[in-house]
Amino acid sequence: MLATRPDTDTIAITRTFDGIEEATHRVISQIGGMASVIREAKVAVLKPNFVAGRAAETGSTTSFVLLKAVAEEVRACGAEPVLCEIPGTEFDREATYTILGVEKFCTDNGIRIVRVDPEGGEDWVELRPAGVKRLRRFRIPRFVQEACLINLPVLKTHVVSTMTLGMKNPMGILPLSDRRSMHTLGIDQCIVDMNRGIKPDLTIIDGSVGQDGEGPLYGNKADLQVLVAGHDSLAVDLVCCQLVGVESSSIPHLKLALEQLGQPSWTLVGEDVGVIKKFRLPEQKALYRFIFWLMYPLDYPYTWVAERGKHLCTTLYSTGLVGTRPQISEGTCTRCGICVKACPLPNVIDLKLLKVNYSTCQRCLLCYEACPEKAISVKGFSGTMRFD
Repeated sequence: MLATRPDTDTIAITRTFDGIEEATHRVISQIGGMASVIREAKVAVLKPNFVAGRAAETGSTTSFVLLKAVAEEVRACGAEPVLCEIPGTEFDREATYTILGVEKFCTDNGIRIVRVDPEGGEDWVELRPAGVKRLRRFRIPRFVQEACLINLPVLKTHVVSTMTLGMKNPMGILPLSDRRSMHTLGIDQCIVDMNRGIKPDLTIIDGSVGQDGEGPLYGNKADLQVLVAGHDSLAVDLVCCQLVGVESSSIPHLKLALEQLGQPSWTLVGEDVGVIKKFRLPEQKALYRFIFWLMYPLDYPYTWVAERGKHLCTTLYSTGLVGTRPQISEGTCTRCGICVKACPLPNVIDLKLLKVNYSTCQRCLLCYEACPEKAISVKGFSGTMRFD
């Protein structure tokens, strides 16, 4: 990881009209080439955004094509590309990997997957960065200390943090208990604190397909067709905000970062694209934010009595009473079975009872999208948007 922020960063912007793979190689070249990033590192950790089992085509997760091109660049420099990512607390890692096809993709492209224990243990090392205000200590995977860290988030909105870009994405390599601390202590300040200890060597924002509105999973797909790369995550995030017509002062963690870390300096290279699309930010509903926040402090006593690996939010979502979730209409369903074939996971849809098993459902909504009879509806809220 970077020891210090660059005095003046080079931020590259390129469109993906000629393909994501070609654009990825181009944007890496524009910021000085992968060799300048890898230096003498033997391992490069690729940190995508695989928050849940929603395909890159929805604007929810990082494009496999981008990951493939980055891995090629890493290998060309003599280093090993390694993928490390833990999805959101309410989602199962192995189920998410299955839905997205992560295992096969990594096998086909020579990328080693490192599965650190999300609950903590010997896989982790504690950081105590200077200057933090709330997140006094947190842990990162031990092997990341000596590796090059390549941050590969998606350009999208977030119903809790308003936007999720480069500065927030490293949360996905923290253990779940530290993420719980971040939400409990105040997510916006904790993102800034985390970035005092985690400084990626390179950030490439995947804006090939982004998401606005009620992101990060069920917002509106945004065909931005752009990649943004640089070494300073804050600078990269500020440039991304400009591309989608968002004032950085309206993003709480970016506002705090500017106040506490200072205004970064950068030079733009590549394409001058202006505002590609004016993003609609998620509506901030106080009740929703409070209930979402409350799950995290309540998770402390819950984990004292629950089985290891179980958290309050996963238990709540598995009841089918809360969260975005598919439901089958008995009056419309023809039991054709297309939904079962579309679901990558076993034991989710019971065609005899026309019920969804919410303890195994990962809310990827592939069944909803595949149903030819429109017999599956989506219930629940994602921020303020309701599916019916």
